[in-house]
Amino acid sequence: MESTYDDIVSFMKEYFPAYSEKGQIAETQKVMDKFYAPDITFDDGVITSREQWYKACLSHPAVQDKITLEHLFVDEKQKEAGALVKTQAIERVSGRVLLEIKMNVLYSLKIDKNKDIKIISIKVFLESNPQKAAKLMQTYGMRM
Repeated sequence: MESTYDDIVSFMKEYFPAYSEKGQIAETQKVMDKFYAPDITFDDGVITSREQWYKACLSHPAVQDKITLEHLFVDEKQKEAGALVKTQAIERVSGRVLLEIKMNVLYSLKIDKNKDIKIISIKVFLESNPQKAAKLMQTYGMRM
């Protein structure tokens, strides 16, 4: 598959609901193999493989992330996609939204040996609201 603009747009538009609905549940998580390269990395330097990412996605079982795409831009030549997204941390038991935050995310893409698009790198830029950043850390049990 050639990485045309339309192919990348379709891939990314399919990615966000797949992650939100299936990527954080052990029984359905492997669906995400369609999107992630085995050696995916994140800008934090902690996640350096798809399996590490899958474990991280399962590390907050009481909270489900829902990512809603608000704006997408694609650089076909550099094989990158950028997205402005709204991310909601939702308490699974009650359905209550614990936190809503905006993020800009840069996805580096590649065409694999099967000619499929895969995400190889993710860089996340959080909304610059200190209260929301603190709430994010608290919600996911993270430390600064």
